Amino acid sequence: MLASAIIPAAGSGKRFGEKKQLKELSGRPLIHYTLTPFLESSAIAEIVIAAQKKDFDKLASVVDSIATEKKISIIEGGDTRQGSISNALAQINSNTEYVCVHDAARPFVSSELIEKLINALKTCDAVTVGRKSTDTLKECTNGIVRRTIDRKKIWQVQTPQAFTKEVIMNAYELAEKQNILATDDSSLVEEAGYQVNIINDSSINFKITTKEDWIMAEAILRFKKNV
Repeated sequence: MLASAIIPAAGSGKRFGEKKQLKELSGRPLIHYTLTPFLESSAIAEIVIAAQKKDFDKLASVVDSIATEKKISIIEGGDTRQGSISNALAQINSNTEYVCVHDAARPFVSSELIEKLINALKTCDAVTVGRKSTDTLKECTNGIVRRTIDRKKIWQVQTPQAFTKEVIMNAYELAEKQNILATDDSSLVEEAGYQVNIINDSSINFKITTKEDWIMAEAILRFKKNV
């Protein structure tokens, strides 16, 4: 079972206010924490990081600081997240059976969760991680509530997301032909007509998007160090 992990890390950090992938979080670049569980996971054979060319040297330094025998490639990303993953798909090992995609800004993923998703591909073609919504959800227009959505049917989807190689390749080929843009890979796979399974996960696996998220991540790491 050969699985390749793709980490899109070419974003500019507009919502955050600066590029965060290489920003130091409790003494280490953010992406260091993201990479570590993939290096520890027995399900992952290689990692492909899609980044901006100007960040190659800094990323190479991060990679060099991690003791591992696994292959880690740094390739040029695209103008969009989707473009970055498309570039990475072209670079993965030809013998890869499964592809696992994970956001660079989710540093608290665990190797156990990664392996859970890869193992799920033994019985399905695509799987994502998420959690059921616990908040009441409202659809609003111009500050006016239009309707209340049944939260029992709503899931907040995260990464990692894992796919058989054939399925994600087919989904990206279709997206390119039909000019389909999506915010995550499971959406592209759905558009291509495949079924996507979802695994409920209650672990800490949030994406660092705002300065408040960064403060929370620092607090979590401080707590872990003191435990």
